[in-house]
Amino acid sequence: MLINRELQFVFLHAPKCAGIALSQWLVDYYGFEYYLNPDDRCGDVVERHRYTLPDECRGFEVITCIREPFARWDSFYLYQSLQMKTDLSFDEFTRQRLNWLPLQTHYTKQATYILRVDQLDSEVNKLPFARYPIPEIPRLNVSQNQLEYDRVKDRIKWTDELLALVTDHFREDCEMFRNLT
Repeated sequence: MLINRELQFVFLHAPKCAGIALSQWLVDYYGFEYYLNPDDRCGDVVERHRYTLPDECRGFEVITCIREPFARWDSFYLYQSLQMKTDLSFDEFTRQRLNWLPLQTHYTKQATYILRVDQLDSEVNKLPFARYPIPEIPRLNVSQNQLEYDRVKDRIKWTDELLALVTDHFREDCEMFRNLT
């Protein structure tokens, strides 16, 4: 979680929703800082992915970013495979790890500003503190090895059964995303 006490804004970083890039942008250009050590545990998530506001932040405006749920799951699989060296097929990964990724609705419940990853460059214009010209948002967490990325991406095979599992598990996210489009 990032905070700007002067502006009275908080950024809740939903995993696999451009949070690293947006965090860097908020820190570099708008004076945000990490609330606590981002790698510390906060309940069932690390601090950077906290979705509960500390008492001192009650009344602050909240920013979060969301992503289409299936694209988010693809990204999570790619990250786990490429960065964390998970060696599971997409089918095994999906069946075993659905609970590893928190619902985006945990983050949006308190959000004043919900930004969409697929439109992030224009969505940041909604933020009242954004100054023109709007600084470019960095592209982070991008694979440095295109061949390895393509190899892992080719392992993503959506079956009807996997679509149903992910739809059922992330039902709230699917409905929320559908309602925002």
